[in-house]
Amino acid sequence: NMRVTLTCCYLLVTSITTCINAFVPPTASSQSNSQSSTFTRNHGGLYSHQNIEPYVGPIGSTSDMEGGIANGELALQVLAGSSLVAPGRGLFLCIYDDIDEDGDGAGGDDDDGDGGAVEEIIIPQGTPICGYARGYFTNKEEGDKSVGFLFRENSADVTAVFYNQQLMTLSDAISTVYEERCAEGNPPNSTGLLFGHHVEVEAETGGVSIRADEDFQSRIFIPDTPEENQFAATSLGVYANDLAYDPDSNKELYFENSERNNVLQLVWRLAKDEKTAMLVPTWPVVVARKDLRLVNTLPMEVGLQYGFNYWDAVAKEGASKYIS
Repeated sequence: NMRVTLTCCYLLVTSITTCINAFVPPTASSQSNSQSSTFTRNHGGLYSHQNIEPYVGPIGSTSDMEGGIANGELALQVLAGSSLVAPGRGLFLCIYDDIDEDGDGAGGDDDDGDGGAVEEIIIPQGTPICGYARGYFTNKEEGDKSVGFLFRENSADVTAVFYNQQLMTLSDAISTVYEERCAEGNPPNSTGLLFGHHVEVEAETGGVSIRADEDFQSRIFIPDTPEENQFAATSLGVYANDLAYDPDSNKELYFENSERNNVLQLVWRLAKDEKTAMLVPTWPVVVARKDLRLVNTLPMEVGLQYGFNYWDAVAKEGASKYIS
């Protein structure tokens, strides 16, 4: 049979617009019908997709999946079903193989099996997979899926966010708004640039430093998804469990397990508030934390790092902190 590798295009403007605003996984790039010599670009260099080990996670049953989305062009399914690592639901990924050689559905005249069956797909680091959830902000945790909008001190240069339909550093997003405000003759004060944080922008170098506003409390995002949207592209990410959790592990071992087992991460989608002109969070987006190679047609559960503090609070206090 013909071997077809689909490679997700990394940060195409059209794909990012679709993924961030509507949470539909991005379409395949112009390389999507390449043969097995397909290459993807990462960190400025080319490398064979075969250098990426196929993802292997807990294997679920298709019959146990309760809902989800399928993208025929990317040949990816994002599903929710009974978790194999925790009570309740989990998030699963697998190849969507119901396509013919033209990528427009099963059937047709290619029933002899020679028409380009998809054997693997490549999802580069940073690719949006789905939304985490819609919700609201408050000052206290509620449930076990709340997410804290809190950036580490002076992490702006290494923290990714979505702003203006682009994946960029938090520093770049802040600088964009700062320059717009200055051009309008309205330079912001330290608490007027980023929701819940103090921000300083060095005028000469453009360097950005941030720290949490200790007096600000309403920084905890609570998922609040209507039942009719529980398996929508905007809401599937909330079902992702932490595949690194081990009640016997210490902090160092937890992060080692997370690096190995969790392939997803949360990235905040930011917007410029119309009234205050500051950057405010809208909702988290679930993205690929690393280059991800899928060869599985059965659903495999994928994980999201909750943070050591989350599990430490569970062990010591019997209740989780927010995901960080």
